[in-house]
Amino acid sequence: MSTPMMQQIAGLKREAGDAVLLTRMGDFYEILGEDAVRAAPVLEIALTQRGKGTDAETPMCGVPHFALDSYLPKLLEAGFSVAIAEPTAKAEEVKGLLPRAIKRIITPGTWLDDDARWLCALHRAGPVWGLALLQLASGALRVLPGEGEEALRATLERLAPQEVILAEGAPDLPELEAARTRLPAWRFEATRARQQVLAFFGWQHLEGVGLDPHPVAVGALAALLDHVEATQKGRPAHLQGVSLELGASGPLLDATSARHLEVLANGLDGGKAGTLLALLDQCRTRMGSRLLKAWLEQPLRDRGALERRWSQVAWLTEDRRRGPLQTLLARVPDLERLLGRVALGLASPPELAQLRDGLAVLQKLPALLRDEGWAPEVADLGLWPAGTPLCTALLAELQRCLAEAPPLDVEKGGLIRDGVDAELDAVRRLARDAKQVMLELEEEERRSSGIQSLKIKYNRVFGYYFEITKANLGAVPGHFLRKQTLANAERFTTEKLVAFEQRLLSAESDQVRLESVQFQRLLALVLESRADLTALARAVAALDLLAALAERARLSGWTRPELGEERDLILAAARHPMLEARLGRECIPNDLGFTAAQPMAVVTGPNMGGKSTFLRTAALLVVLAQTGSFVPAELMRFGLVDRIFTRIGASDQLARGQSTFMVEMTETARILNQATSASLVILDEIGRGTSTRDGLALAEAIAEALRDLKGGTSAGAPGGTPRTLFATHYFEMTKLADDARVQNLHVEVQEWEEQLHFLHRVAPGPADRSYGIQVARLAGLPRRVIQRAQRLLAQAPEVPKAPTPLQPALPLFEVEPDLLRAELEALDLNRMTPIEALTWLATKQKERA
Repeated sequence: MSTPMMQQIAGLKREAGDAVLLTRMGDFYEILGEDAVRAAPVLEIALTQRGKGTDAETPMCGVPHFALDSYLPKLLEAGFSVAIAEPTAKAEEVKGLLPRAIKRIITPGTWLDDDARWLCALHRAGPVWGLALLQLASGALRVLPGEGEEALRATLERLAPQEVILAEGAPDLPELEAARTRLPAWRFEATRARQQVLAFFGWQHLEGVGLDPHPVAVGALAALLDHVEATQKGRPAHLQGVSLELGASGPLLDATSARHLEVLANGLDGGKAGTLLALLDQCRTRMGSRLLKAWLEQPLRDRGALERRWSQVAWLTEDRRRGPLQTLLARVPDLERLLGRVALGLASPPELAQLRDGLAVLQKLPALLRDEGWAPEVADLGLWPAGTPLCTALLAELQRCLAEAPPLDVEKGGLIRDGVDAELDAVRRLARDAKQVMLELEEEERRSSGIQSLKIKYNRVFGYYFEITKANLGAVPGHFLRKQTLANAERFTTEKLVAFEQRLLSAESDQVRLESVQFQRLLALVLESRADLTALARAVAALDLLAALAERARLSGWTRPELGEERDLILAAARHPMLEARLGRECIPNDLGFTAAQPMAVVTGPNMGGKSTFLRTAALLVVLAQTGSFVPAELMRFGLVDRIFTRIGASDQLARGQSTFMVEMTETARILNQATSASLVILDEIGRGTSTRDGLALAEAIAEALRDLKGGTSAGAPGGTPRTLFATHYFEMTKLADDARVQNLHVEVQEWEEQLHFLHRVAPGPADRSYGIQVARLAGLPRRVIQRAQRLLAQAPEVPKAPTPLQPALPLFEVEPDLLRAELEALDLNRMTPIEALTWLATKQKERA
């Protein structure tokens, strides 16, 4: 038979839907039924039974209420949503079963952790699509309209949301790694969506934010707002506007390039360690760290904005300026996240105290700038925007009202200072007086009865009472009234104790009620100041991030980039930033010289020689420079890059049904279709995923297509060749340098007594050979395999050798004249048929057998 408790749980579960229901029961959140079966292995906790042996027996597991935040990530990372049910009344206020309600539903995209989590809604109408994205913690709301399936996939891959909202029946994107939420299709409908957005923000029209021409994107926005209202049980007050982002399909760095270059995530486990993000993140606040990620995802492409940002970083590179500012900023909490928690009704008294203390710290910033004489320079550079609100009035009220160290739980009392509310002060005096009277009563009864161990005690069930051991029962005064009998003692009360208990409980209840009213008033004041708090948070984040970039530049000896001609990319003593951080002075610097007349290079040399590192270095320095950072080089002069395209590495995507070669060709096709003369293209070992003959043909054709790309800056420009670094093992590719637009580069090695030494230096000219067998020896292949490979290489027909490099190698043995090569060069291949060529090869093979 179902109990009232189980009936209540069943009702809550119907409301929770597919979300795992966590119901507060005393000090635990209990999970029951099928939810418990699903959740227990994910949470790594024991699965037990509730009501064991009864008709109401059901699977159960649970977690302590104070540890909820440590268990939630496990469920969310596993793709579950979580519904939190809390009591809506106190135990002393009701008889029987406590009423409970779902206070919020936490989904993978609405979890208020410290990471930048995005909730996304997607709506499509033919080739047109619209995305709406929300970062609930900070209240950042973005709308991105676009067109085309490829652009949509690229945008979603770059944004990497944790949860995607789709219309029921709408096509999915199976390759996207995100939780899915399906809503009825009518929630995306254009007319209804328009009205929902207007109502949510209280707007009269959409023209002011530029949404009118994008009804499909408005449909996505409306569906997202519906989902947020449903999961958060209301409209979050900190969502105040929308940022419309046009041209969403064309960022400087797409997801593929960011992955190849390890800008945000490393290639080992997808974590932050070893990435450009980790290297630059010297931020003292969480706000600054989040902004750094945003800047890396969307570097600048405006000359004026870049020069301004470099000037800001330059000013902050001096320790005497940056140090005091960073010391101050280190004491500022995450204002954006605190505001988000206030707006969602989740802020605790200690969090409000964090906000108060952070605002108090920021009041010192203008004085610091003024006292050090920096104010005029800071204003000119825009490091601290004029008119940035410091929320002084809000701070004053928080300081006046909030206790120095308020308790976590409002019901514990003591979170509001004395003198704030006259009624609250009176109730507190009453409570203090009642307690004093109770202590006096205890002493009076102890003295009159002669029972020295007599004490007044309290528990939630029986309230206040005198407890007397059995040994002292004979001395119990006649006016004592028995309340409870225990094994070794009895509990009593008196008329005086009952009267004072009622007075004390009433005072304590009134105190909690009045303090709660004051706390809610303070929360409302925070929300009234949300616009100023948001502006202040943005100013703090920008200053913090600029100081972090300056600190990295100062610590690592980086230099300020320079803007040059349109297709310049000139690097002197450039170092790979992450490799330099790991190796220090052992990191070998290299040069690169691209101009409009010669914007392309073919890079040859052996594996492990440093070709890929050189390619990545060039791309990473462009990312750094256009982010506003200084760069690890003695000189960097470049023209702005509109897109960075990379094809590096050979990681299979077999789970998506794509082989290494298919992925390579797909990414290369994207580059050829989207690159312009202002792009930077990085290609590493194109064509190695297929046969040598096919690979060489493809590599050469791809290089020629880039070299001859149309779209030069003027009619007389030598084509529209993008700045291109093309690393290859195909020595036939070096003939591309016959065209003045292309140069040959190679990585230097030295060989001595069968030992290969990698110099990791890049020099002009092509490599003389690939040293594949020597590299295999270094990798530890068995000696017999190496010897067999050498014999097979000696028997194989030789291909024409590239010209010797400009840097002479160490002395090698003299090479015997190659008669077969002479015969091969004498052949007139233009007049030979395929059969004649094969016959000639078969004859020579027999002669050499």
